[in-house]
Amino acid sequence: MSIDEAIGLTHRPISPRFGSELEDVTLLDLSEQGIEALKQLGAERGVLVVRDQGMTMHQQAEFARRLGDATIYPTKSAGVPPELLVIHADGDSKHVAGQGWHSDISSDRTPPGLSMLRMEVVPESGGDTLFADMHQAFSSLSPEMQQFLLRLTARHDPTGHHLYLSGEKTLKELPSRVHPVIRTHPLTGRNAIYVNSAFTGRINELSRTESRALLDMLYQHVATGVDFQIRVRWEPDTVVFWDNRCVQHHAASDYFPAVRHGYRSTVIGEVPYLAD
Repeated sequence: MSIDEAIGLTHRPISPRFGSELEDVTLLDLSEQGIEALKQLGAERGVLVVRDQGMTMHQQAEFARRLGDATIYPTKSAGVPPELLVIHADGDSKHVAGQGWHSDISSDRTPPGLSMLRMEVVPESGGDTLFADMHQAFSSLSPEMQQFLLRLTARHDPTGHHLYLSGEKTLKELPSRVHPVIRTHPLTGRNAIYVNSAFTGRINELSRTESRALLDMLYQHVATGVDFQIRVRWEPDTVVFWDNRCVQHHAASDYFPAVRHGYRSTVIGEVPYLAD
């Protein structure tokens, strides 16, 4: 019996090997054992969708702290806890947060682990978020390519960092980091692709031309990998968790000029590593 079944954290798969929708659960009522089961299930399934979760900003911030060390954001909105990042788009927005396939802030020394996005206002249609499973993205490559990638590292640059985008820091103040191209998830022991178009600058062991060609191939592999992708439709009070260590996501911006408004909290992960 798995840990989620043992405590009654029931879920149904969104696709056979990726993503689950939790059923009959109130997140704010979870015990500490339930929190641990949620994190483990998030690692195993990659994405968890939980409907009808009414909570305030402060309740979400408190819940995020129960998940681990929460990222602190530069808040520009009065009353918004520093553990929350406001996700908002409307008819005046020139850009939409989360466009393009990416893993959040992979340029940090300890990049994000589990992210939690709660939407309060959603468009009548559109505004879905797409997710891709980097475990399956890796395992679906040829054995020869897998072995090649296991030997490589990549530099991640802070070009999409929230501190840079908010104007709090300059690129010179935010260092780049080197991580393995393939990383091991600490809770499952599984390997996943860990390069993304938003943050990865180059592969260190290759020439610039070779690096660009390989990265473009991997990005294309992720973007067109419909067999290891899911699409989540938002409803008011929907909460979605995703594990940045093994998942990339892409926010669809097909709802202009409708309003889409919510709050994201993110747990700090560990230094990425590749197990022997």
